[in-house]
Amino acid sequence: MIRDERGFTLAEVLVATVVIAIGLVAIVQGLSYATQGMETGRQQTTAIFLAEQRAEFIRSIAMTDFAHPTVAAGVTNEGYNTIANAANYRRVTTITNAPAPVDWKRVQVQVFYRPVTTQGTLAQERQVDVVTVIARRQ
Repeated sequence: MIRDERGFTLAEVLVATVVIAIGLVAIVQGLSYATQGMETGRQQTTAIFLAEQRAEFIRSIAMTDFAHPTVAAGVTNEGYNTIANAANYRRVTTITNAPAPVDWKRVQVQVFYRPVTTQGTLAQERQVDVVTVIARRQ
């Protein structure tokens, strides 16, 4: 008995290799986009956490002493490498008094960061804002 034991031709193997290579390139590129998206989300979540942390700190001081210097109207800048465990972030806190006769303050916390991508750190800063209002306890 003679069987037809013919295998794949060189052309068929080359076409299959090209198809697999294109598929692998697409998968690697998709993983790169997914990784970058996850890092962007992590950075934004950290920025929001830092903004809310500062707003909560000011709110907690105002609850016990509304006239405390930390709660006084003004702007506080915390530069890069000054926030504990957040070297790649900077924070600006702006406290504004409401016009008389209302006794409340507007607290705006802005957190800035430079997003890190697969190409490295970008020069363009991104920012997250958290705004809250605090009032004197009666």
